[in-house]
Amino acid sequence: MQNITESQRIKEGCFVYQIIHNIGLGVRSSTHVGDDNRTLKVYGKNDLVSVDLVLPSYAKDSANGPFLRLSDKSGWLFEKKYGVIVAKQLPVEKGLWAFYVENRMTLKANPTGLYDTYYSTVYEPMQLIYCDRKVISPVTKIASYRVQGTDGWVKEKGDDGELYLRSENDIKTGLFAYEVAEGSSPISVYSKPYVGDTIRLPVVFNVGEIVTCDVIRQSPHNYGNGPFLRLNDGWGWVYERMNDPAHGRMRQLTIEEGNWTLVVEQSAGIAMRRHPVDRFDKGDCLCEPYVIFQQGEIVRCDRRIKSSGGVTFYKPVGKEGWVFDLRLNTQTTAHMMMRLVSSSPVVRSNSALSDGGWSIEFVRGMAAAFELTEITLNEVSKVISFQTDANERINVYYTTRTVGTALNHPNQGATQLFRRRCSSEELREIMQNPRVHTGKGYKKRPRIEADRHAYGHPTHSEAAEYIDEELDYRNKLLEYEKQEEKINQKKLTILKKLKVFDDKREETARIMKSKKEQRENEFEAERQRKEAEAQRIALEAARVIAAEEERRRCTCNVCNQVFVNVHAKNQHYQAVHVYKCNHCYKEFSSSHAMNQHKNATGHW
Repeated sequence: MQNITESQRIKEGCFVYQIIHNIGLGVRSSTHVGDDNRTLKVYGKNDLVSVDLVLPSYAKDSANGPFLRLSDKSGWLFEKKYGVIVAKQLPVEKGLWAFYVENRMTLKANPTGLYDTYYSTVYEPMQLIYCDRKVISPVTKIASYRVQGTDGWVKEKGDDGELYLRSENDIKTGLFAYEVAEGSSPISVYSKPYVGDTIRLPVVFNVGEIVTCDVIRQSPHNYGNGPFLRLNDGWGWVYERMNDPAHGRMRQLTIEEGNWTLVVEQSAGIAMRRHPVDRFDKGDCLCEPYVIFQQGEIVRCDRRIKSSGGVTFYKPVGKEGWVFDLRLNTQTTAHMMMRLVSSSPVVRSNSALSDGGWSIEFVRGMAAAFELTEITLNEVSKVISFQTDANERINVYYTTRTVGTALNHPNQGATQLFRRRCSSEELREIMQNPRVHTGKGYKKRPRIEADRHAYGHPTHSEAAEYIDEELDYRNKLLEYEKQEEKINQKKLTILKKLKVFDDKREETARIMKSKKEQRENEFEAERQRKEAEAQRIALEAARVIAAEEERRRCTCNVCNQVFVNVHAKNQHYQAVHVYKCNHCYKEFSSSHAMNQHKNATGHW
């Protein structure tokens, strides 16, 4: 039987290799290094490629291999060719990382290098993604992450330093309301989360007007502007404040949750707004398609915002828009639009932003990345517990971000340690190593400690123990193989459950993209309308000027009589306003001048 070393065994999983050959490395269609099965795809030096299967060369003492199957199944590479190392394996870190996508990006088949798209998967701006593997390029020092549930990769930032992924700590999502503060200049809307004239949109909000947003993010640049707020109707971004206090600023309002029932009092009905705005002339804030509640209609609402001006805005149940109870005609008078019929106590409000806790799915995903076994979930105490292979227990109080570990200390025995207000990175470190703050671990003593024969051979009883140990290992291997099958099934189940969240986020991103495109189409239609109107006015002005010029040319400059054309005017002039001497045919402008000429010359 051939002795196969560990490095020669077939390995499946997630591996990343760096191409180190000076002229790059061509992809093969099979597990051979020859050029006869070479494909058109070539990876350059220092490119990082994703591999899911490492297959040894079956030829004994071969100078080629092991062979590396690319994760996208597009072909094979190899670690050595004719004894020369052409690809080097890099360390891949396990964990669970959450990011928000900065700009629209596609999932790639490899961490760097050939940017092959992966199943045409596209992530929209501010879409949340989870990653379970991390690798760092030895050349650029830029990290790439594998998106959980896929074999595809995304980069943390570009070679120029531009960030592609934002940490979840930089972003807050939900439903938030902001009001343009008293004394502020009008707040402009921008197509991207920074301030610039080139991305300014033709929409402004004035003092006292309210906007609702679904994303709060810190400024991508440290210029003192922000945080930036993404309008939840797809219009664009506004800022909470600018670095110059003389410019616009906004303040956050409380959005209360509860149940309110209102009846429409306005005879003409009330139209639903995209944002909590009650002005007559704010027509661009009306919902599309147009939604109007008629007089006497009952409207049930589940959100409420109270403005500083005394108007209360309500969000109808199941609708993406707002209505209001009063319209302020002046500073002293108001017109009732809706009347409150019934209300329930406020369930919750978001008046204060907080970091919040982790979701159960997030903690479970992090634990699955390190193959921890879930022990129990207590939804009353808000704690979920896991166990490591070394019987170390990790208790995660997910609402308060407190993590407790229970383990046997080498000197102190059974101990517990609590870490409060942990970040997601600290949770990952603790799950990877529960002793991260308690010093290094210790090793168990070997199970077999038999006396050795003087010549180094085992005794009969010791040999029996070795046999029992071997059988024990073989039985455990069978058990582990069965467990592996079960774990793979559980993994598929978890991936299906996670896909529900991914699909929901994709749907949300698609809806926001559709809203954004709709707003852009509206802006383009308005621009084209204004351009057509300007052209019409210019043509009309040119026509009027041309008509006036033609009238001037056809008008007699003596008697101001207007004729149909210049020829008729000239005929009139010659016949009425020109006097000629019958002898010398000299022309005069009046009969008196002509008679003086005749008297002087005798041309009678």
